[in-house]
Amino acid sequence: MPGDPLSKLRHDLSNPLSAILAETQLLLLNEERYDTETVQGLKQIEAMARKMRQMIHPDM
Repeated sequence: MPGDPLSKLRHDLSNPLSAILAETQLLLLNEERYDTETVQGLKQIEAMARKMRQMIHPDM
């Protein structure tokens, strides 16, 4: 349905959420550079971003 506010909201949230997830995963590729607390925080950000993506796009 054109102009569907929920569809627009999903679209508008998807791009920044994808960027957060991608950047977090890039940082975790070199997790040995960071202290344990930082790695734990990055993994938590990644998990929450995945959860949010699932809420926005349950079919993914």
